Amino acid sequence: MTPDTRVPTGPAAGVDTGQAGLLLLRGAPPEVSDWVRRGVVPVTVAPLPGWTAVLPNGPSRAEPPYDDALTLLAARHVPPKVAPAIGFFAIGGRAVITVQTRSVRRHVRWVVWDPARGVLRPPDLAVAPPQLLLRAAGGGDRRELVEILAERHLAPHKLLAAVTAVLGLPGGRLLIDRTEVEDIAGAIDREPLEREVGYFEDAVKDSVRLRRELELEA
Repeated sequence: MTPDTRVPTGPAAGVDTGQAGLLLLRGAPPEVSDWVRRGVVPVTVAPLPGWTAVLPNGPSRAEPPYDDALTLLAARHVPPKVAPAIGFFAIGGRAVITVQTRSVRRHVRWVVWDPARGVLRPPDLAVAPPQLLLRAAGGGDRRELVEILAERHLAPHKLLAAVTAVLGLPGGRLLIDRTEVEDIAGAIDREPLEREVGYFEDAVKDSVRLRRELELEA
């Protein structure tokens, strides 16, 4: 994950903008648990059929402006051994889907959906076409996927749950009601390692300092 990664957000008048996050990875729970502990976001790791689910469990352990757990988890690169990975995030009134494959290049690909405008094409983010979503998920119907992404005026987390259903992925209900993770056998909370938080803050300290100086001069 690069320190300056930003997910475009915007207002959604008249639409439920409840925050939600679900990252599905093909890796086994122990491998996924090791990976999440090398980040800065506390999470719950839960086994699902064919996938391992990761759900944010509170704010990032990094200092502002890097305390947004959803954005950090959405932008974090996934190693090949636990890929492919598909993320579903309701952030700032928009639905965000991320896709990562086992490719050596390991770019994060994005779908950003606005309830008033549909699918957006942010200039700084690599777009994930429908076929890539279907390939990473291992199934689904392209026509249905395109149709659901063409919908408007839905709550972002409900649109994301609908996309999981179209792709044949588990865990969509967790985007509607996160507390259901408590009923999943083997679900466990994981905190980031303190040293990893320190490494991250060292890496972004110049960026944080610059932002604060610019805010003071504004």
